[in-house]
Amino acid sequence: MKKIIVLMGLCLSTILFTQCAKKTASTASKAVAPSEEASALAKKYSAAQMAEGKAIFVGSCQKCHELFQPAEFTIKKWNKVLPDMCGKAELNAEKAALVRAWVITNAKQG
Repeated sequence: MKKIIVLMGLCLSTILFTQCAKKTASTASKAVAPSEEASALAKKYSAAQMAEGKAIFVGSCQKCHELFQPAEFTIKKWNKVLPDMCGKAELNAEKAALVRAWVITNAKQG
């Protein structure tokens, strides 16, 4: 009986740690200049996809904190913040990519 309790404790702690682990979304290569990155994303995604990215951004981000507009931060800053925030918002890779595309194309240059 003691072995079963220990085994269940190990299983529960494993589940707990995997659920609390940091979730990250993939980011673009850092070798690309910020303005080039924004241009590439603007070409890659359609206007409808960009609008969807904005809608996801607005709907997901303001649930937890003040909504920061993309132009408030540089592309470099957004590239640091977005992976963690998309993980916290539990966005899947597709939604995270749409949010990132919209934010980066509207971010402050520099």
